[in-house]
Amino acid sequence: MSHIQRYLQQLSSGLDCDPSTTKELIEEFEDHLMLLKKEYVEKGLAEDIAEKCAVFDFGEYKSLQQKLDKTLNPFKKILKVTHWLCFGIYVWFVSMACFVGKFENLSYLSNAGRGVTLRFNWGLYSNHNLIPFKNIDREIIQSVFWVAKINAFDITFFTTALGVVLLFIPLGFFLPILFKVNTLKKIITYSVVTGVSMELVQFITNTGALDVNDILFYVIGSAIGWFTYSSIRKVKVQRLGKAKA
Repeated sequence: MSHIQRYLQQLSSGLDCDPSTTKELIEEFEDHLMLLKKEYVEKGLAEDIAEKCAVFDFGEYKSLQQKLDKTLNPFKKILKVTHWLCFGIYVWFVSMACFVGKFENLSYLSNAGRGVTLRFNWGLYSNHNLIPFKNIDREIIQSVFWVAKINAFDITFFTTALGVVLLFIPLGFFLPILFKVNTLKKIITYSVVTGVSMELVQFITNTGALDVNDILFYVIGSAIGWFTYSSIRKVKVQRLGKAKA
C-alpha cells in the first residue's frame, strides 16, 4: 500500500459523516495529493519520497479529521435534534393529509373569531385504481390547475399528482440525513415500500382511494429530494477539498 493510500485510509476511518460524503471527500483529497506528488516527481524526487512529501504537506491526518468534523458538523447535537423534530412534523403533516382526514377548508372565519379552522371529511372512497398509468395525464393536468380553482391553502392539494410529488420531496432529504440511505436505488426502494404501505392503509381504513399512480408520484418526489440533497452535498465537498488544497 502506498503512503498516500495509507494516509487516506487512516483519514477516512475517523470521519463522522455518511459513507457517500466520506467517499467524495477522500476522492477529492486523493486528487490533490496526486497533484502534490506529481510536483515533487517533476522536481526530481523518487515516487516513494514524493508521496511522503505530499502527505507531509497535507498535514497530520488526526488534525485534518478534527477540522473536517467541525466543518461538516459544527452544531452536531443541535442539528440532530432539529432534524428529528422536523421529521416528526413532516410525518404529522403527511398523516394529516393522507390518513387522519381530508381538510375541506383551511380558512379564516371572521365571524367565529377563532382563526384557522379545520374540518375533516372521512367520506367513502370507491374510485380505486389498480392499473398503472391509468388516467395519469388527467391527474397531472387536474393538479396543475388545482390552486387556480380551489383555495390555495386547501391541504387536499397534497392528494393530487403534483401535490403528492411535492409532499415527498422532503423524504429525499430525510432518508440520507437520518437513516443513511445514500443511493438512488435504496431511495426508490424505500419510497416504493412507503408508498405501498400508505396506499394499503388508506384502503383498509377508508381514508382515501387506493391509486397505484400515487406510488409513482411518491418515488418521483423522493428522487427529486435526493438529487437536490446530493447536489448540495457534492458542492459542499468540493469546496472543502479546494479549501484544503
